[in-house]
Amino acid sequence: MRGDIKIGIIGRADNTGLGIETWEFCRHFPEAKTLIVEFESLYPGPTYKIYPARFNNPVIVTEQPNDYEIRAFLEGLDVLFTIETPYNRRTYQIAREMGVKTILRVNFEWLYDYHPDLFLVPSLYRYQDIPEPKLYLPFPVNRQVLPFKLRTKAKKFIHIAGNCKAGYDRNGTELFLKAIPYIKSDIEIIIKSQVPIAGIKDKRTRVDVKNYENYWDIWEDADVLVSPRRYAGQSLPLNEAMSRGLAIIMTDMEPQSQFLPKELSIKPKGFEPLMISRKIDMAVIDPKDIAKKIDEIANQDIRDYSKMSNRIAEAWSWESLKPKYEQIFKNICLSH
Repeated sequence: MRGDIKIGIIGRADNTGLGIETWEFCRHFPEAKTLIVEFESLYPGPTYKIYPARFNNPVIVTEQPNDYEIRAFLEGLDVLFTIETPYNRRTYQIAREMGVKTILRVNFEWLYDYHPDLFLVPSLYRYQDIPEPKLYLPFPVNRQVLPFKLRTKAKKFIHIAGNCKAGYDRNGTELFLKAIPYIKSDIEIIIKSQVPIAGIKDKRTRVDVKNYENYWDIWEDADVLVSPRRYAGQSLPLNEAMSRGLAIIMTDMEPQSQFLPKELSIKPKGFEPLMISRKIDMAVIDPKDIAKKIDEIANQDIRDYSKMSNRIAEAWSWESLKPKYEQIFKNICLSH
């Protein structure tokens, strides 16, 4: 960010969602001072492999920065940006003592008793339950690496399993696997996973097990994203898929029910309580309903849905939203 405001970010350098967000933030604010929290040394393997070269002279700490490391990093900053967590429960208190303003980019299900100067909320999921001061602003999508392509026919269906570490089958991968035998249509099914998935015998299905160094390479020329998500707010795979122009089959629940077409949504059988950092609702979904929704759109014209995805992604692009982030940084520095 040009000007006198000095920004810092505490984040990740791996290929998790938090790592991707940290990378994109630093690509668009390359002058930001960066503190990377790594877990690779504790959990060797592809999931937490870090890519320090993505960042400009990052400070790297393992698992949790201590108070001394936080103070050293905050020296000279005006604003600290954090994603989901400050990694040290005293980070915001220390920043306040040093005169550094703080922003937490919220994931509601992981929102503990934090006290930043501003909660920045990327989706309207449980927005009313987030403390003040708060602002709604989506986390931007990089349309330069995720360019739009008009999808015309629903032939290839893709599901993103990721590292399968989110509890209680957050992305609905287990449900999707159970749905496959019920799908009647002649289609291609692609599952992208960072870990092996056993037991799939359906000849229409291909499982790609790979930790892609560049997240945008996941998105080959599929036509429809199938994401029977059970809980949580922001979904980076959803945003990326919309940017590439895919039609979206997703669970009919907040927050995506506020902007995705109802006719492609999977209606849950109900909801059951789930406790993460706080109590939330988890969707109960019948795999047969996933298969039925896929069959409804299979081999149909999806141009209108592809264009709808493009419109949403453009509104959430870095080109559209970066000025708003810059204004937030300026405003918070002027606040008392």
